[in-house]
Amino acid sequence: MPPWPKRTVDLLILGIWVAALTMVGVVIADARSDRAPASATAPSTVEAQSPTTTSPQSEIDPNASTGSTTDGSTTVDPAATGPATGASATTTTLPPLLVAAGGDVMGDRQVAAFIDEHGGEAVFADVAPYLSDAHVTFVNLESPLSDQGSRETGKSVTFRGKTALVDGIASAGVDVVSLANNHALDWGAAALLDTIERLSSAGVAVAGAGPDSAAARAPAVLETQAGTVAVLAFADIVPAGFSAGTDRAGVNSAKTDRQRLLDDIAAAADRADYVLVSFHWGLEYDGYAGEAQRTLAHQAVDAGADLVIGHHPHVLQGLEIYKNKLIAYSLGDFVFDHYSRATGEAVILRVMMSPDGPPALTVIPVYLEDPHGIPRPVHGQEAAAILDRLAGFSERLGLTLTRGGDMAGYAPR
Repeated sequence: MPPWPKRTVDLLILGIWVAALTMVGVVIADARSDRAPASATAPSTVEAQSPTTTSPQSEIDPNASTGSTTDGSTTVDPAATGPATGASATTTTLPPLLVAAGGDVMGDRQVAAFIDEHGGEAVFADVAPYLSDAHVTFVNLESPLSDQGSRETGKSVTFRGKTALVDGIASAGVDVVSLANNHALDWGAAALLDTIERLSSAGVAVAGAGPDSAAARAPAVLETQAGTVAVLAFADIVPAGFSAGTDRAGVNSAKTDRQRLLDDIAAAADRADYVLVSFHWGLEYDGYAGEAQRTLAHQAVDAGADLVIGHHPHVLQGLEIYKNKLIAYSLGDFVFDHYSRATGEAVILRVMMSPDGPPALTVIPVYLEDPHGIPRPVHGQEAAAILDRLAGFSERLGLTLTRGGDMAGYAPR
């Protein structure tokens, strides 16, 4: 009998993890419904849901949602939401929440050349199975996707991506993007607002930027079968003129008022079951999270964040669990042409969370193929090199990752 293909073996391993973690989810759900603490003897399994190309038995029923996405999430206008819908406001037992996340995505330079030849949907073709089954899938969109606007002449590096990438983002199952970064206004307000409109029309929510400061500060609110998820995004790297104002389009700055930032997180936590917070921060090409990053991340968790995801360094930084909440300091690039091996190494992060107890997580190593920067899962020595790098950074932050084939992860015991 010929050996099974490597991808088949990987998916079988993920399937085994799914079954085990599903049992963990049942234990957690039962504990919540009985108002008892989560079990202290959860198995040391790693994964949440098996990506597959053949109609997976997802933790979500795709037919149960009226939204346009395939993962059961729908976007809610924050201004139209009513009273808090958190766990304390309902008697329904909810399943654990599965979040999938990638790093920086841009649609210019060599990525644009790839899109011109293959189309926007081809960009995520190899990684979509690891994204599309999650309740919430998130990336940082590092360029406007527009044919409008004028180039910002005061910047040495500017991006304006192909509009076809909007279809690629939506078709991969991405539910929400951050635009709180230092490239959102590279082609001015016209390109930024056009990008937001195109994403909205495709069913993709936006956090961290908007036509004014109120819109930039407002969370993207997603209704999923695991509960209400609020997504906030902040830019700690802010070029001159990029901050949103009362009547000026721009990004949600983390620099102007730290207490207001924390108050916004606390307000989101009051009305949602889960709060995902995104920060554009840190030093480019530095694999070690700085003290300022760690302080801000811990403050965000203290204010009510359930998951913190960082980007901007263009390389991997470590993972940390602080007060039972996961902090991913940098997931590296995700769709980005690059000029070194380190900037081409990235991961897909998959996190299973419940309101009680620490998360379980899996990281899938990917490499951004030369020369276009298109993500593809890797195996063998390529996978080991990426996982070893991430494990080393994470160990310094007190988190030990467990290897399982070409993936790594953590599950509470």
